[in-house]
Amino acid sequence: MAETADPVAALGARELPVRAAAARDLAVMGTPAHLELLVQRAIADASPGVRLGCAAAAADILSRYRSGENAAAVPAEQRDALLRAVSGADPSHNVGLFQVCGALGSKEALQRIVIGLRDPRSDVRAGATVGLMRFAQSATAPEGVEELIVPLLRNDRIRPETQAEIARLCGQLGFWSAIDGAMRLAESPARGVAQVAGEAVARLSQRPGRDGLWIDLGVDAGEVRPEAKPVAMVATVGQRVFRVEIGAGHVSVKASARPEHTRQLLLRRPGSREAATEVLQLGGRTLWAQDADEQLEFGDLLIRANAFEAIRAIDPILPATASTFRLRGAVALRAGSADEALVALEAATEMKRCPLDAWYLYGTALVATGRKDDARGAFERYIARAPKKAQFLTAAKEALGALGAP
Repeated sequence: MAETADPVAALGARELPVRAAAARDLAVMGTPAHLELLVQRAIADASPGVRLGCAAAAADILSRYRSGENAAAVPAEQRDALLRAVSGADPSHNVGLFQVCGALGSKEALQRIVIGLRDPRSDVRAGATVGLMRFAQSATAPEGVEELIVPLLRNDRIRPETQAEIARLCGQLGFWSAIDGAMRLAESPARGVAQVAGEAVARLSQRPGRDGLWIDLGVDAGEVRPEAKPVAMVATVGQRVFRVEIGAGHVSVKASARPEHTRQLLLRRPGSREAATEVLQLGGRTLWAQDADEQLEFGDLLIRANAFEAIRAIDPILPATASTFRLRGAVALRAGSADEALVALEAATEMKRCPLDAWYLYGTALVATGRKDDARGAFERYIARAPKKAQFLTAAKEALGALGAP
C-alpha cells in the first residue's frame, strides 16, 4: 500500500519523512516519467537519506524497464541524459547514484562505475561496488560482460579490499575466469582481503551443474516488481530445455536446444528472505531454482500435457524426495503400470514432507494390485487430512465407498 497519496507532490514536501516515503512509493510504482525528477532529487535534496532513497528508486524503476518489451519505454536519448546527469554529480554527495549507472546497463555507465571503484574514498568505492552488481547481474548485461569485469582484479588503480569485493561479486555472478585473480587476493597478508577473496575462491572452485528445475518469474535479476507471478516452469537437461507456460487455458511443453550463452548465478529470490540460491540465465531470461512445491506442480503440468518424453528426460536429475517418488508413481499409474506405481508411492509415503495426494494415489495403486484392505487405510488417511476443495477428495470418498466395510 502506498504511503503517500501523490508521490510526486510529496517528493517536494518540506517534511523529510514525507519525501522519504515518496521515494519508497516511486521505487515500487514509478514509471520512466519519474526518472528525471528522482535523479534531480538524488542530486539536490538537502537530506542524505532522501538522496539515497531517490537514487535507489530511479534504479528500481530502470530495473523494470531494462529487458524485453519494457526496455523500449526508456529510449536511448533518455538513458544518455540520465547518465550525463549522474556523471556530473560528485559521487561522494550520493553514492547511490552508482546504482542508477548499474541499472542503465550501458558500457558507458560501466565506465562511470569503474571510476568510482578507483576513488580514494571508501564510501564511494562501496557504492560503486553495488552499482557494479546492478550492472552485471541482469540477463541483459552486454555480451562479454565477464571479460569487462574480471580484468578489474588486476587493475593496480583499484585498492585490494575493493578488488576482493569484486572477486566476491564474480563468484556470485558465475564469472569462472576470475578464479586466478581471487586466489591471488586470498593470499593477501591483509586478513580482511584474504577472507573475502577466500569466499570467492570457494564459490569459483565448485562450478555447479547446469541441469536443474527452474521457474521463470517474469523478472530480471535485480528487478523490483512486487506483483510478479510465475509465467513458466523450465527444466534443463544436457543440451535440452523443456519449458511449460503457466496461466494458459491449456498446458503445452516446448522443447528446444540450450542456448549457447548461459550463465549460473547465486542470488536471493525476489520477495524471499531465504539465503541466495542458484539462478540460471539463458535466452535473455532469468530462471530461479524451483522449491519442493513447485517441483510437484511442474511434474503435474507435464503429466497433464502427456509430456512423457520430457518426464523421462528430467527423471535422472530429480532429487530423492517424496515429491519425486510421488511424480514417478503418478506417471506409472497414468501408463497403467500399477506395480511400478506402488513401489514409488510406497516410498513417497515413508518419507518426510510427503505430498498429501500421494496417499490417494497410493490407495489407487493398492486397489489396482489387489491389496484392497491396505488401500482402505490409504484413502482414509487422505480423506482425514484433505481440505474441502482438494483435487481428489470426491474420488477418494467414492473409492473408499466402493471398497465396502472392512
